[in-house]
Amino acid sequence: MDLKQFEYVLTVMEEKNFSRAAKKLFISQPSLSQYINRLENQLGFTIFDRSANPLALTYEGELYVETALNILDQLDTLNRRIRETSQLKSGRLNLGLTPSKASNPLPAILPVFKRKYPGVELNITETTSFQLENMLLEGKIDLCMINLPVLNKNIDYTPILTEELYLAAPPDFYSEHETTEQGSPYPLIDLKYLKDESFILMHPEQRIRQITDSTFLSAGIRPKIVMETGSIDTAHRLSASGAGFSFVPESTVRFAGLVRPPKYYRINDGFSWTLAVAYKQNSTNTKIRNAFIETVREVIRGDL
Repeated sequence: MDLKQFEYVLTVMEEKNFSRAAKKLFISQPSLSQYINRLENQLGFTIFDRSANPLALTYEGELYVETALNILDQLDTLNRRIRETSQLKSGRLNLGLTPSKASNPLPAILPVFKRKYPGVELNITETTSFQLENMLLEGKIDLCMINLPVLNKNIDYTPILTEELYLAAPPDFYSEHETTEQGSPYPLIDLKYLKDESFILMHPEQRIRQITDSTFLSAGIRPKIVMETGSIDTAHRLSASGAGFSFVPESTVRFAGLVRPPKYYRINDGFSWTLAVAYKQNSTNTKIRNAFIETVREVIRGDL
């Protein structure tokens, strides 16, 4: 669309004279007249009634001007909204996260983000890490909060924080094989001494389950699974009730607020996972994305 035609027609309409309009547009009067004539020929109707004094719009010309003003108004609105988006005064962020992140730390992150960027609309989807990666690639979400590793090579990510994973045991559990290390908040125990215990684990497609399965495999143990759940919080509470052993991240331990919590153990020094904000390679919407990542960093690193 050549917006120059709108400018020329509207200027002629305002001045009601080709000569004055040409002077205002800094072009010659013959050039302006020829341009309007060509435009009218292309449109198939006459915009101006040249027999009128002063120059007036034809009925078709009135419809043309009405439409031109509407288009210019919409373009102005578009440009304003784009400027607001670039300044993070408006916009939309489609965010995905796992159920565990919906429980913690999302409730701490959302108020901070909304306070800093009240005009940005947040659409939230909650599902497994595997599904979140697919949704990123399909463009259904802009970014997601998941734990590493990221399985698809076409997805980039920004690491936020690495936290330990702990074994949550029934509160009354005791083992002669546990050892206390100076400077460590919880005793250390080898998984081989728990091969006959009951475990409450996440579903196989969840990242923490994949990590724990790898740990069991390295220890040469086939765990006795009494229940699978999609919620870390549920597994944690069941362990606190004495139903079995589960694995929980450091953040869950800190913020659960249980009156009678499970007994916690460390498995080994490398038993941890890293929270990351993931996004499709070469994706757009980078200003809002970076603002969200910075907010997550601010909240997570301030809380943990």
